[in-house]
Amino acid sequence: MSARRHPSLCVVVALLAALMLGGCSNPDAPDAARVSEEARVGSPGEPSAPPPPAPAGFTAVAVQPSAVQALSAFALLYVNWSYRDLTREQRTLAAISVGAARTAESQAAASSAADRTLSAAQLANSGTVVSLARDRTQPGLWVIVTREQTSGSGDYEGLPAAYHVTLARVAGVPGGYAVSEWLPQS
Repeated sequence: MSARRHPSLCVVVALLAALMLGGCSNPDAPDAARVSEEARVGSPGEPSAPPPPAPAGFTAVAVQPSAVQALSAFALLYVNWSYRDLTREQRTLAAISVGAARTAESQAAASSAADRTLSAAQLANSGTVVSLARDRTQPGLWVIVTREQTSGSGDYEGLPAAYHVTLARVAGVPGGYAVSEWLPQS
């Protein structure tokens, strides 16, 4: 008997195979209801998991009404600092950004708080935004050019002002825009 002469037999066999396989399960697999109950309650003898962070921790403060304003505000804060206020400025940058930019600035703030060479050299940086434009080759990417002057003692004494290029992205957030990526290139 060929499949051509009895197409309904092939369909019936395929349906039976699907039903039989659909009823199979791994007897060693954890029961989903039990796993979710244990995750909710916790295992005996173990402390409960902390609650998830509040959604407010993932929102930016000082949201700007446009992408250009968000990038400009971030850039000006990023390039203007002294050893006295660098950690505070980096925490502010983290607060006004989201995503990867927030993570990077939070890590930078933790690092600069412990860095004694900043105060020893009395480092400072000042700068202006020279240009801010969309990258025409990559949608959503912005190019920011700043002119900066770093000062301090030792290796930093007498450094000439220089141009710096940064690639950035913004994210739409409630109320406007916030920087989501800040990638200095030079």
